[in-house]
Amino acid sequence: MINVGDVNSKKERMLALLKVRGPSLPIQLARDIGTEMLFANAFLSELFNDKKLKMSNMKVGSSSLYYLSGQENLLENFINYLNIREREAFLVLKKEGVLEDAKLEPVVRVALRAIKDFAVAVNVNVDGEPELFWRYYLLSEDDFRARTQEVVYGKKIEKKVENKKEEKAEGKIEEKLEKAVEDEIRKDVVGEVKIENPVKNVRAKRKAGQADTKFADFVKEYLAAKEVEVLQDLLIKKKDYSARVRLDTLFGKQEYYLVAKDKKKIGEEDLLVALQKAQALKMPALVIAKGGLDKEAEESIKEWKNLVKFEKIK
Repeated sequence: MINVGDVNSKKERMLALLKVRGPSLPIQLARDIGTEMLFANAFLSELFNDKKLKMSNMKVGSSSLYYLSGQENLLENFINYLNIREREAFLVLKKEGVLEDAKLEPVVRVALRAIKDFAVAVNVNVDGEPELFWRYYLLSEDDFRARTQEVVYGKKIEKKVENKKEEKAEGKIEEKLEKAVEDEIRKDVVGEVKIENPVKNVRAKRKAGQADTKFADFVKEYLAAKEVEVLQDLLIKKKDYSARVRLDTLFGKQEYYLVAKDKKKIGEEDLLVALQKAQALKMPALVIAKGGLDKEAEESIKEWKNLVKFEKIK
């Protein structure tokens, strides 16, 4: 029988081995400290619960890897144990740093969700709409914000402006807009990054009350006729309208993320974007449009029927 002193000694030896070797399998640690696998797994479980070491989501065979805080980068030595799709997704994410989920192929999305050790999911508030982005796990928070800004709006945030005396009027306006972006980014909440389009914000202030609401009003009338309650407007554009809505079902009231589009054809990408935004808000999606579904969208709606509903406006 192993006494308490012996247990603590073996745990300390495990930590010392991890410090030197880096991420290791339970079978390796059991062999090196001279104990049975049953006891080694118990020791590792206790150390993990005490937050003295970490455990990988990735499996090598049927076992996770154990490692110390600060050794996360060493997990990349084991990427050959990922399947081919997961390795490809990892390499793309490592190269780009940031990926926008809505613009990825479905197979890449699935792979990123599987490699949790290397891909960090972050909900980003873009112009009031939730968007899912993937961050390479070693990318700093500041770099993530800057890179996301580039991905969304195609430009970097300049923190310093040289030769202020020689700036032209346009340059001064640009500086103010970029500062507005920085201010918005710093208003983060836990688990969410907020990024607003500065040009859009300025224009919105100039044109307050001038938004084209004809389509939104038309959709609201249509919903009212169907006894669908609009809880909150999320997006109002000339040909797009999004909202949180609620309707009665056989099992009580159900909330949906509504996407309405003034389009002749709804494609698979429209459904994917609606689904992704709805999932970010933890609710199903309801897509309505003046036009119908194209072939690919028809196939997808059958597959996702429990997650996204479609109705043609009549």
